[in-house]
Amino acid sequence: MVAAAVGGAALAGAGASIYGSSQAAGAQSDAANSATNAEMAMYNQTRNDLMPYNTAGKNALGAWNSLMGLGGGTIDPALMQKTLENLPGYQFTLGQGLKSTQNSAAARGLGSSGAALKGAANYATGLANSQYMNYANQLMGGAQLGENAAAQTGAFGTQTANSVGNNMIGAGNAQAAYYNSIGNSVNGAANNVAGMYALGLI
Repeated sequence: MVAAAVGGAALAGAGASIYGSSQAAGAQSDAANSATNAEMAMYNQTRNDLMPYNTAGKNALGAWNSLMGLGGGTIDPALMQKTLENLPGYQFTLGQGLKSTQNSAAARGLGSSGAALKGAANYATGLANSQYMNYANQLMGGAQLGENAAAQTGAFGTQTANSVGNNMIGAGNAQAAYYNSIGNSVNGAANNVAGMYALGLI
């Protein structure tokens, strides 16, 4: 009778240990899944938040490449002139500069002379060159904004991948501990029963 009780207790203890390990493994696995879901949601939100900057940067880089004649494209002078003429403030600055150049020529008694016309042409060319470089720099700034957004997206992606990997390892370790606990519990119960048998208790 005592032997049966002791054997039953050993088996009950093994069962309780297995059940407890199962519950712990399940809880850890659920926690790992919840953490992974939260991390992926945050990564996707961050990616979506950075996407407009990424897209703007790609567009700016494409325009810059076209402006510089890169990427297999050629610069269309008529299109470039139209682009420069439509930049904010270009027409106003050109008009004011030409008026100033004409006034200066008139004050020196040159009026509409060749020198006055040359001065106006030189001003217009200089302004166009300056605006061209300003526009190129603005495009490059936009491209760099996109580059930074892409780099941040990549960094967040790497960080998320590392966290998700750690979650998966943690869940795997919990399952491994559960299976080890099953083995230990069954082994312990078997040893108890074998010991009682050896002692002639059963």
